[in-house]
Amino acid sequence: MKTLKELRIRAHAKVNLYLDVVGKRQDGYHNLETVFHSIGLHDQVILHEQSEKGFTVLCEHKDVPTDCNNLAYGAAQILNDVVGGIGGLEIRINKRIPVAAGLAGGSANAAAVLYGVNELFALGLSTKQLMDIGVKLGADVPFCLHGGAAYGTGIGDILTPLPSLCDIPLVLINSGIAVSTANVFKNFNITLTKQKKESIIIRTCVEKSDIIGVGKNLYNILEGAVFAKHPELTELKDQLSTQTGCYGALMSGSGATMFALMEDTDAAKQAQVLFENNIGFCTTTKTTSVGVCFDN
Repeated sequence: MKTLKELRIRAHAKVNLYLDVVGKRQDGYHNLETVFHSIGLHDQVILHEQSEKGFTVLCEHKDVPTDCNNLAYGAAQILNDVVGGIGGLEIRINKRIPVAAGLAGGSANAAAVLYGVNELFALGLSTKQLMDIGVKLGADVPFCLHGGAAYGTGIGDILTPLPSLCDIPLVLINSGIAVSTANVFKNFNITLTKQKKESIIIRTCVEKSDIIGVGKNLYNILEGAVFAKHPELTELKDQLSTQTGCYGALMSGSGATMFALMEDTDAAKQAQVLFENNIGFCTTTKTTSVGVCFDN
């Protein structure tokens, strides 16, 4: 009897240290400039070969779809189409990354499936090939495969590697407001944005591992649009940014998670204690150099 194989994969979340919208494309998407960084917070994705063909997604989180609307399912399907059949697969997602939170949780799950299926079924695809496939699922999927730090252009899929920031403590807070990325961009008006920061400044700070400089130059053009609809998030960011040891705070992606770069782990833990009793999700983590990896 054939022994069915299983793989466990860590699917790491990301934050955007910088995010600017530089134009709208004919295909309806927007051209971006962004600086991504992977963080320690991760989902666990367990892939188990099934004897019967087809794909099964299992997840206990009530807001995570378990059908073809799940990006992880889509990742399995698109690989199946590319290679002409991969057999049967069960995808179990142990969710730790908040949903619809600007942390690329769904994209990270998709990246984990691409990464893991390539190994599980010995497909022999390169990381570059997986990234080219991943962008068809979502703009953040290529970075989630890349991991570490990178400067992103295009829709965020054209990546220039940057040196990873080593184990910088962060505090993440999410009040439970679910933000639709599609709606944020649909209602975004680039002509109303006046104050800007140039990406070269924060890229240089990252390259020099100048954490204070990174903290001072955090920037997300989408904050204005999201904060206008959810003014309570402005207060939340202000509270986070004034914590002892905070180098800077920002909303990640299209929100609504706020993160703060902290001076040390003790400062991060103190901030966590302050917020965790009043906020739906609050945790401390660190920057990391990996996006997806085996969890053995």
